[in-house]
Amino acid sequence: MLIGSAAVAVAGAASPGVAFASGRSGVSLRWLGVAGWELLVDGRRVLVDPYLSRLPVFDEGGQFIPDHPLTVREDLVDRHLGEKSELVLATHGHYDHLLEVPYVVEKHGSRVIGTETHRHLLTAQGVPGDAVVVASGGEHLDFHGFTVQVFRSLHSQFGSYGYFAPGSLTAPPPRPTTISDLVEGGSLAYMVTARGFSVLFLSGTANYVEREIAGLRPDVLVLGMSGHANVFDYTARALRATRPELLIPSHHDDMVTQLDDPALPPRGNPAAAAELTATARRIGLAARVLDPEVLRWYDL
Repeated sequence: MLIGSAAVAVAGAASPGVAFASGRSGVSLRWLGVAGWELLVDGRRVLVDPYLSRLPVFDEGGQFIPDHPLTVREDLVDRHLGEKSELVLATHGHYDHLLEVPYVVEKHGSRVIGTETHRHLLTAQGVPGDAVVVASGGEHLDFHGFTVQVFRSLHSQFGSYGYFAPGSLTAPPPRPTTISDLVEGGSLAYMVTARGFSVLFLSGTANYVEREIAGLRPDVLVLGMSGHANVFDYTARALRATRPELLIPSHHDDMVTQLDDPALPPRGNPAAAAELTATARRIGLAARVLDPEVLRWYDL
């Protein structure tokens, strides 16, 4: 797998938003910030939880605003996701994962994979029902050039052992208007495989069902790295269960600094990559860690 210093140097020479895929795997990956990812396979694009709007959901005192209105920064989506995406993988229904999916579907005609609740949330926002593939975990879907395996997963558990906006839907609700209207609706994980090379996205939450992922052996593990303080031995269990060659942190930035703000740090919280590195060393896993820059392409 080509992801050493030479590969990162090549990726750094590419302009953000200009894709390339010249490595041995034929797969390229870039972090969109928060839990968003874009995967490029032979010119075909797969998005995972695209979220570029980075809503300012904290007030001046640092308090969370649960009724913050839903607004999409279409200018950022147009600028950074201008190329047609074939498929969108939704890990769960929260605003920082599902908000921009209706606009992406309208713009590109993309197909979405998600739970029944995610389908109801999307159709309530004008997405055609037949654009959403309903999954519950266990599906292995062939897109004829790459495959997508779907795994049942779990949401992160915060200090109270709960999380924001839980809930499921059995029918489309009124059109969502605030971030609280976008409920979790079940969580999923995905593994995308092309030409025998696999990327496992446990990227949207900091939790998982260990039995679902045990023995998968992906080449790359993209792992959510915030909100796992109350999940027992979170990082080590994920690494032992999957034993990947490359580890990439996800969902480890401040979520609110705008992509066009010069103050935006190029990388997320450095503690995330440090934790992955230390945990791999502790359990004797010979895996490398990539601490990605926002909007930069990497050859895998």
